[in-house]
Amino acid sequence: MMFTLSKVFWAFFSPGNMLVLLLLAGGFLVTAKGKTWQNLGRKMCFDIAFLLFFVAIFPVGDWILTPLENRFPPVKPDHVDGIILLGGDEKPYLSEMRGQPVVHSSAQRYIEFAALAREYPQAKLVFTGGSSLLAPEAKLKEAEIARQSLASIGVPVQRMVFEDQARNTYENAVKTAALVHPVPEQSWLLVTSAWHMARSMACFRKAGWNIYPAPTDYMTSGKLSSRLQFNLEEHLQKMNLAMHEYYGLVAYRLMGYTDSLWPK
Repeated sequence: MMFTLSKVFWAFFSPGNMLVLLLLAGGFLVTAKGKTWQNLGRKMCFDIAFLLFFVAIFPVGDWILTPLENRFPPVKPDHVDGIILLGGDEKPYLSEMRGQPVVHSSAQRYIEFAALAREYPQAKLVFTGGSSLLAPEAKLKEAEIARQSLASIGVPVQRMVFEDQARNTYENAVKTAALVHPVPEQSWLLVTSAWHMARSMACFRKAGWNIYPAPTDYMTSGKLSSRLQFNLEEHLQKMNLAMHEYYGLVAYRLMGYTDSLWPK
């Protein structure tokens, strides 16, 4: 139930969607009867238009995404027992329709995972990722798309473990632990996007993993930018990513999925 509610909540309250809904509400108020409502509607439309212009000019997305990406820099222990690849942007429906794996931004994770698999040839290799609530029905699962993609770049999938039931980061950690049975003496690397690493590390630690970060798929330079650029699409995309992670950190802490609001 909480899983469904969290997805529905984000669908309405992600920054981009929320601004569109508020702009639509302002437009309706402009056509309402009564000067008070009309003035309120005009003010809402102007304020939202100004806010969009501000986001388009200033790198707000970079400002709030950078702390997430900097939270866990890469760590490479001398000995690694296993490497976990977190599913991210696999597209089961498109993969099925096009007859080839479609992974979008997950490609960066696959590249890093393949490099680490070569660096630690004795490490156990694991992929975790099942399905998404809002994705169209498809016969393929994320794990099968990952299997095909990883095989195509030379990863020895025959020695991999594929977890294909998890629907979110919390379930990635718990269901993979139930499948692999990690022990505290083992050292594991976790491959996921840098902006998603804080929540991922917190979940895996809570589930009993001795885990080290292997971030990839960076979206920022790591420094707070002052560069002005008229690019609403890029700035809003980064803003959405960052706000989704901050929302996830708060929600997971409230639900007891993690032990820290801002893990370190």
